[in-house]
Amino acid sequence: MRRAAVFCQFVLTLGAWFPLGAAENDAPRERPNGEQIYKTQCVTCHGAGGEGTKKYKRPLAGDRSVAQLAELIIETMPEDDPGSLNSADAAAVAEYVHDAFYSPIARERNRPARIEMSRLTARQYRHAVTDLIGSFRDPWIETKDPANENTAAEKRGLAAEYFPDHRFKSGDGAARRVDATVNFDFGVESPVPEIAEPRRFSIRWTGSVLVPETGEYEFVVRTEHSARLWINDTERPLIDAWVRSGNDIEHRQELFLVRGRAYQLRLEFSKSKQGVDDSDKNKEKPPSAKASIVLSWKRSHRALEPIPARNLSPDKAPVTFVCSTPFPPDDRSYGWERGAAVSKDWDEAITAAAIEAAGYIVAHQNVLAGTNEAAADRSEKLRAFSRQFAERAFRRPLSDEQQKKFIDKQFDEARDIEKGLKRVVVLVLKSPRFLFRELSGGTDGYDVAARLSFGLWDSLPSQELLAAAAQG
Repeated sequence: MRRAAVFCQFVLTLGAWFPLGAAENDAPRERPNGEQIYKTQCVTCHGAGGEGTKKYKRPLAGDRSVAQLAELIIETMPEDDPGSLNSADAAAVAEYVHDAFYSPIARERNRPARIEMSRLTARQYRHAVTDLIGSFRDPWIETKDPANENTAAEKRGLAAEYFPDHRFKSGDGAARRVDATVNFDFGVESPVPEIAEPRRFSIRWTGSVLVPETGEYEFVVRTEHSARLWINDTERPLIDAWVRSGNDIEHRQELFLVRGRAYQLRLEFSKSKQGVDDSDKNKEKPPSAKASIVLSWKRSHRALEPIPARNLSPDKAPVTFVCSTPFPPDDRSYGWERGAAVSKDWDEAITAAAIEAAGYIVAHQNVLAGTNEAAADRSEKLRAFSRQFAERAFRRPLSDEQQKKFIDKQFDEARDIEKGLKRVVVLVLKSPRFLFRELSGGTDGYDVAARLSFGLWDSLPSQELLAAAAQG
């Protein structure tokens, strides 16, 4: 009897858990979630994403909490039967709407990504124009990089040639060496043992000066004798004190230079008697005059100092174009320079810079385009130069339509060939294809080359990169 009673109790318990005769389809259904309720009862009035419809144009957006939304839904929705939703369903709809598109966070999350075009920063513009024009000149005379901090110590400084004559006419010179700096006080003695006569000698220093920051540099040559200084120009000296006037022994001149670049430098010094030198005819030689020379510079917010060895190299850099047009400051709100703002000041600056570059190119057209005024094929060569100039500026080959617009039309409508060349340069440097990075938004080899070059060097792709892009 006891076993029968226990068994009956077990059967009754199972019956409570699993009612006898219950069909599988009679199991309780899941309650619809908030998204399902919204799609069945709300979407026709408010749109699939709460954007509104013709009937209710206002989008579902605000700053109410989920609980406040649930109360509003219970009172006013659905339109044809307000109050028909129970509190659980209203809370589910409110939670879905709030998270999907109603709250400020949801709206910001759903906002399409804004593609912000990035123009060249002032630094990128200067480097790009310099490299663009420089790509038509000869490369470095030496292959060494003066900016490389790993260069051996003996390769810092300037290559010096010491001559026993005051006019650099003694063959190969009396002595050659690398001077770390130009900061010498020779007194009345000879500068090197190879020169026996201290009354008359000359020295030539050549190499490059490496500029650590962009800005105005004041170069100073201090000497009691004759001196000339060339920087980034092989024809016109920056300082010409070859003929002394009065007792002035300090000569100054300012020059705008761009950071991170090396500029060709040549300094010549000559010690001799001023005027007609007839000392060789005298039986008694006159005493040797004192001689000294110091090459210094004054950087922005710095004191005057002899140019240190770390900023000098015996290797000759090629002459380069330096864009000296002042630019408005770039946006640094993110902690680095960004080409974001396009202002009237910026537009005026790039216009002035384009005109400056065009003037330089026209003045040096023979060197850059490999022609001369008397050449029969001068027009053809200048047009070919202009096409290469535009392609390197735009970081990709020109199409036939672009050839007509940027090259042919400018030469055809100009009064003379030089005007046509200037029009091409200004039009190219003012074009968004030059001023804005990755304008096409594509992913071909040329876009990859541009991203690499601006990421690594803040400048245009090199010829090697463009060649690699052309090969895919």
